[in-house]
Amino acid sequence: MNLKYTIRKFKGIITIKNVSYSLLLLNLFCIVSGILYLAIPKYLLLWDVFGIILTIALYENLLLVYLNLLKVNKRSKLGYRLYIMCYFFLVFIILAMFGMMQGNLLSSNAISNVFLGGYALTYLSYFGILTFGIFLVLIDILTRRNPEIWGIENKSNSRKSMKIERLKHIFKNIIIKVAWIGFIFGGFCAFITLFGVFEFVTTQIAYISSQYGLFLSFIFLSNMIILLKLKRGKWDRKKFRRVALAGIFISTALLIPLFMSNITAINAEENFSKAFGQNWQQEIPSETNEYFLQTSFSTAGYYLGIPPKDCKIIENVLFYDNESIKLYFDVYMPLERGEGLPGQNSTLIRIHGGGWVSGDKGGSNMVQMNKYFAAQGYIVFDIQYGLYDSPIAIMDFITPSYNKGDFNINDMIRHIGEFTKYLTENADIYGANLDSVFISGGSSGGHLASAAGLAIASGNYSNIFSQNLTIKGLIPFYPSNGQMVYFGIDGKEEFTNPAKLIEPESPPCLIFQGTHDVLTYFGISNNFRNTYLANGNTNCAIIWMLLGGHTSDFYFSGYYNQIFLYFMERFMYLHS
Repeated sequence: MNLKYTIRKFKGIITIKNVSYSLLLLNLFCIVSGILYLAIPKYLLLWDVFGIILTIALYENLLLVYLNLLKVNKRSKLGYRLYIMCYFFLVFIILAMFGMMQGNLLSSNAISNVFLGGYALTYLSYFGILTFGIFLVLIDILTRRNPEIWGIENKSNSRKSMKIERLKHIFKNIIIKVAWIGFIFGGFCAFITLFGVFEFVTTQIAYISSQYGLFLSFIFLSNMIILLKLKRGKWDRKKFRRVALAGIFISTALLIPLFMSNITAINAEENFSKAFGQNWQQEIPSETNEYFLQTSFSTAGYYLGIPPKDCKIIENVLFYDNESIKLYFDVYMPLERGEGLPGQNSTLIRIHGGGWVSGDKGGSNMVQMNKYFAAQGYIVFDIQYGLYDSPIAIMDFITPSYNKGDFNINDMIRHIGEFTKYLTENADIYGANLDSVFISGGSSGGHLASAAGLAIASGNYSNIFSQNLTIKGLIPFYPSNGQMVYFGIDGKEEFTNPAKLIEPESPPCLIFQGTHDVLTYFGISNNFRNTYLANGNTNCAIIWMLLGGHTSDFYFSGYYNQIFLYFMERFMYLHS
């Protein structure tokens, strides 16, 4: 009895009138806060509040649409127009969520900060949802006493031709089929998010589902509302509830990585402290800390992106022309020579991934991260190396053909060595401090970064590398150590398995690793750290990304990458 009373009371509160008035305030707040977020490119406590309220507002917009579809009198002319507008709003929400996803991705991979395409797509999508929501709210408020829209009378007496009715029926069936496909795909994404991937195809889906879960939650919830409303009246109550509950479960499951981001951050700090000292925070002056992320995750940043940093960029500098290949690098440098910045012109070498057979510098190697660290005072080199010309990369449209050949791991390491020799001879041109060098990369790039960094630090490979570099830290992202055998690529054992190069005095190491990464099984990172410990070297930490898959740093302003960036910038400052 009490439960029924509570449900009845709750239904009395959740009315179009109550939701409309509260949503008007929420949408207006989010529009104003969004403008302020773009106008003030620094951290404010307001952004944390803004991110939470924005999420609530977006879900409440969906709730208002659903209530409208339930209550509106679609048999009247005006009611039918509002009914159709609600469907347009749901479709717009789906497209806008994709727009924010793609817009932020384009922005993070753009060399120039004046590139407008990505930013325009993000901001139009964001403000478009809120503006459309306010328009719907105002219609509901202004017409709430209009019986033609909300009553049951005033039925339209107009008769539509059989042709129009037939076209409507066909169009409706097409939408239902598309909605079912979206519903099933959403369930698949939710399953992969919760339980991980089990082969290559699902890994491609995991790229999106694990780090774009918040956007996907809105997309699949909107899709579910469309499906339920179009099938309402054709299903019995039990089937309707089953589909509704399944849709809510899918949308909620996709949010779990977001819900767990706080646990991820807490575990990250614990692992970081074990490796690099319990009092590491006290070693960072407050004036330096102001240059860093002030929180390990900002929900507002997730939606609207992290504001881009200004730096000086020189592209396509040739450093190797031999073996019928040409290798180039891009360099990102701080403005005003980096004076007074945390990086103090330390060098960061970034090595792209791609399974040793594909990939490139620039847009495929997280441009925004390069700009981010350059703006902090680091000289960032994004380099190419010779790739194995494999038949499996025949449909590769990203990788330039001029750096492919019959290269094994030894050759790739040697090419990185050629860059270190070039860097030694030209460091003054770029202002690079070679006494403080960090080396980083993702996947196969993480493997090569580990092998090259440890080899340089050992001092045993003077024939390959310049010995004028002092490696202060390794930062491999989900390193693919040993996985090259699956591509038929060989090399020296210590280069294919960099753990063989670890010594008691090896440089500190910070590893990014997703717990659901099947391509670089997380045991690789564990074994790498355990080898550090076995050598009496405790300066290695793994930042575990709960439910994160391969390349879960792909979305620069996503919860995984924000958390790692928070610790990466502090790791580099502490060891520079």
